[in-house]
Amino acid sequence: MRNLLVVLVCMATTGWVLCQPAFSQTDVDDNSHPFQTDSDWNHDRHSQVVPIGAIGVPGTSKANPFVSFDQARVDTKSQLLFVSSRSSKAVAIFDALTDRKLGETPAVFAGVGIDSPHSGPDGNVVAGHYLFAGDYPSTVRVFDLSVSVSSPPEVAEIHTGGMFRADEMDYDPAEQVVAVTNGDSTPAFITLISSKTFKIVKKIVFDGTNGTPDTSQGGIASVLYDSRTNKFLISIPEVGSNLTAGAVAVMDPATGDVTQVFSGLDNCMPSGMAQGPRDNVLVTCDPGFPAPDPVLFAPRTYVINGRTGAILANIPQVGGVDYGAYDPVDHDYYLGARDYFTSPGATTASPVLGVIDAETNEWIENFPTGTNAHSVTVNPVNNQIFVPIEDPNPLCGTLPGCVSVFTDARRGFQW
Repeated sequence: MRNLLVVLVCMATTGWVLCQPAFSQTDVDDNSHPFQTDSDWNHDRHSQVVPIGAIGVPGTSKANPFVSFDQARVDTKSQLLFVSSRSSKAVAIFDALTDRKLGETPAVFAGVGIDSPHSGPDGNVVAGHYLFAGDYPSTVRVFDLSVSVSSPPEVAEIHTGGMFRADEMDYDPAEQVVAVTNGDSTPAFITLISSKTFKIVKKIVFDGTNGTPDTSQGGIASVLYDSRTNKFLISIPEVGSNLTAGAVAVMDPATGDVTQVFSGLDNCMPSGMAQGPRDNVLVTCDPGFPAPDPVLFAPRTYVINGRTGAILANIPQVGGVDYGAYDPVDHDYYLGARDYFTSPGATTASPVLGVIDAETNEWIENFPTGTNAHSVTVNPVNNQIFVPIEDPNPLCGTLPGCVSVFTDARRGFQW
């Protein structure tokens, strides 16, 4: 049978490595495919990811390469991509439709510290026309995108009262509050901040009282706003002193009360989350590398019901994931698995971009990425997946670190 072979032809332009498809007819085996990394291509699984280019990061250069970062997030309403670049002490800003770099916030963040809890920027989120971003020490910085998307001025600096970074965050547009984690503190806590006044509304300490789980050992990993339940979901890597017991807490944004705790996410150390189809929520697992026990904490990823906490799937083919993202158009989850390992005896991690079919909760593939590739975000409008990649890495070409751009070959290339 004659199949279509797609070859990526790459050329470098200023700050951008573009890979365009060149098509040719060639004879290949009936049971193979040029992008096949799993055995199910002919059964028409949802995704086969293909790298199509790389974007240089503002504020970085050969002399100051892109080597440290945290969250990448596409704001689908504005079609802007934000990358928390510790290497440039700023949040880098890109056009998520054209894949062009636009600029960055002022370089006011802590930058690369002795470890992640002493570094910034960290998590980021858009609330209205404001960009919120976490920093060390225990600071949330706010920038006004309505003034400029390429160089938004800082309009607020909010201190949440901890010793380490203000880390992950998400936004509830109904209550107009941003939930911010201080996950490295002991005990960890959440701060609710008004997106209108930039004032702290409430601070909720997760110390095992008032319905909160005890985070004294493992802290808090992330927070997700679930628009279907109008609740914040908070991932808890370790409940109390039980290393294997992970959970997700449910918080009412209006009151700050923890109303439920979803347990049973064991041998996982829950980290990132993503709202999937129906009531489904992806919960990633990241015990770090090396894992405390590579047999007990073998790779896995959970999907739960965001209303009840019922575990819908336990997916063993990918784990060691910090961030996850969901594309509501191709119905796939994408996972930044920097700490994935292939066997209990592995001496090094094998970082990959994992792909899971969100309709069936079946694993599709793992695409090799590179050291510290832990963040991922998607733009469903143009079918692109963005993965920050530290220098050096072949995915970046000659760029000194980059945001690697992928697409789903099943949906086709879109520019």
